[in-house]
Amino acid sequence: MNKTPLIPADLYRLVLPSDPQCASDGRIFFVVQTQDEPSDESRTTIWSGRPGATASAFTSGTKDKLPRVAPDSAHLAFVADRGDGKKIYVMPLGGGEARALTPTYDAIVALAWAPDAHRLAYVATAPHEPANARIALDEKSGARHIRALPFKSDDEGLLDGRRKHLFVCDLAGGETRQITAGDFDVGGPAWSPDAARIAYAAQVGAAEDSFVSDIFIVTPEPGATPVKLTNSAGPMQLPAFSHDGREVAFVGHLHGDDIGGRFNVELLAIPSDGGAIRSLSAGVDRPVTDSILCDVRGAGGQQAPIWSAGDTELFILLSSEGACSIASFARDGSTHHVVAGGERDIYGFSRTSDGTIAFVYSSPLVPSEIACLDPYGNEERVTDCNPWLSERSVRAPQRVRPQADDGPQLDLFILEPDRAESAPYVLQVHGGPHYAYGFAFSLEFQMLAGHGIGVAYGHPRGSQSYGHAYADAITGDWGGRDAADVLTLLDAAEKNASIDKARIGLAGGSYGGFMTTWLLGHSKRFATGVSMRAVNDFVSEVGAADFGWFLEREIGGIWRDGGRKLFENSPMRDAHKIDVPLLVEHSERDYRCPIDQGEQLFTLLRRLGRKQTEFVRFSGDGHGLSRTGKPRNRILRLRAIAHWLIRHLKPQGVEPVPDEAGALFKPLSTEAQVSA
Repeated sequence: MNKTPLIPADLYRLVLPSDPQCASDGRIFFVVQTQDEPSDESRTTIWSGRPGATASAFTSGTKDKLPRVAPDSAHLAFVADRGDGKKIYVMPLGGGEARALTPTYDAIVALAWAPDAHRLAYVATAPHEPANARIALDEKSGARHIRALPFKSDDEGLLDGRRKHLFVCDLAGGETRQITAGDFDVGGPAWSPDAARIAYAAQVGAAEDSFVSDIFIVTPEPGATPVKLTNSAGPMQLPAFSHDGREVAFVGHLHGDDIGGRFNVELLAIPSDGGAIRSLSAGVDRPVTDSILCDVRGAGGQQAPIWSAGDTELFILLSSEGACSIASFARDGSTHHVVAGGERDIYGFSRTSDGTIAFVYSSPLVPSEIACLDPYGNEERVTDCNPWLSERSVRAPQRVRPQADDGPQLDLFILEPDRAESAPYVLQVHGGPHYAYGFAFSLEFQMLAGHGIGVAYGHPRGSQSYGHAYADAITGDWGGRDAADVLTLLDAAEKNASIDKARIGLAGGSYGGFMTTWLLGHSKRFATGVSMRAVNDFVSEVGAADFGWFLEREIGGIWRDGGRKLFENSPMRDAHKIDVPLLVEHSERDYRCPIDQGEQLFTLLRRLGRKQTEFVRFSGDGHGLSRTGKPRNRILRLRAIAHWLIRHLKPQGVEPVPDEAGALFKPLSTEAQVSA
């Protein structure tokens, strides 16, 4: 049977499990996400499964998330919105109805059981505190009185001055207690083994444009005075107490006010009564976080370390060379080893006291599945969420390791199309720049390859998961070493695949959009481009993005000192040299790279008479549209990219749509042929 290509509308068929949590009886609870076409929303339900048995839905809601199993495995706590706002619910694991445990909140972002299983700590939106808030919102008009940075977030939109604070509630019911207060947000609560203290991360007393955060410890009573455990040496978060209570492990780095990704996120530890911070992972020179990008989930991910039952080792995610594994580090930092790895992207896990690990992973052929690793190292898949993919043409990439002219080894992946002889190709550049493509599933890339357009993607310097020197190599040199590496990757693709050099496109989003705009103004090797959610003008980006001033360190220019280097190194300075068809794509609610970045590029090229420049703009979604946006917007985006590249790269056997307004949003011809 001939397999059909993946199509944009297949987004509605994807079933994506995540956030696996182990129970002592062998069950694994996890979130299942689907895309609902009538409501144009993502839906999430909590399922349960175990090795050797068919998984099934455990809750009935459509906005259920954050399942957390009680330490005695008697209850499951989770966050749900059943039409009256977000609350924490608890449900007996042995059967019974879910009951609401907390009042309604606008957001609940974390929860953690106390070791005695009688209380829950959680982080939720707290009431507005006018005396110390930096923002006030007039709800009737939407007007805001803003007194400090930041005032917007790409994840949350325009801020209203309310903060997310630590709360505690009793399982048996009763009054909910707010533990922290003030003009700061709390993250990652973790109980001490005696349930007498809670550790959390927060940014308190730092400059308003700082990215430094610290670990604090507080007793779980209202009005208690938190104790600052760390020394403001860098961004620190996601604490976890050792079982003996002597130490707190967490993730972060000790390189100051830098969250761009130049420095590896490290596994750190500190005595719970204060002292020197030590790194357990510095010698590995890899980030203890998921740095791998794909388009079926949010960008990257971090989670708190997990201590072994005897406190001899800690388990954490570890990214290396385009893959992400679960690694174990000795408590003294002397050794580490990979517990679950391979050519895949493991992006979340939990572990029981007996050593059983449940984890979620993706690979170039697998969008997302849950697997279980028993204490003896035997792995078994728990879910089979997308059996329909066997009907589709999905291919594994070829991996090539070309050498840069000045020495370092780069990394390239090639997806060949079905008609591979003298085929058109698109070279894709990832965002960040300190993220990475690699061994994860891409609906976009598989779709393009299935429609006759090969895809090459890889890791120029600046990418994460290859060590600090590799990630830091482009600091102060965007458009220099990195651009040369992108062209080296293209050279390697041409040597290892049958590519028609007259039919090569260039595409990328965010930093990848920057590189697309930059190279189209500095190279004649591309026949067309798709510049998505790009940074095109550094000067305006620094002042208008939600935390755009991090670019001053990346580019090496100081905005408040005139910003000459920001100006001179912006792609807009040479955008007038772009003379190939260019599709500009951007989202109106993008606060990470505001939409004027796309508008400026489109306006300039049209005024220069470049009639083959077009603009696709989306409403209602932010910077992460391609991964977490509204389903219809994501499908329209995929269609626009495919139609544009089909029109200008002319793959064999695929007819372009008419060149008219709205054409880029039309279903692909294969969408009519393939029955869902």
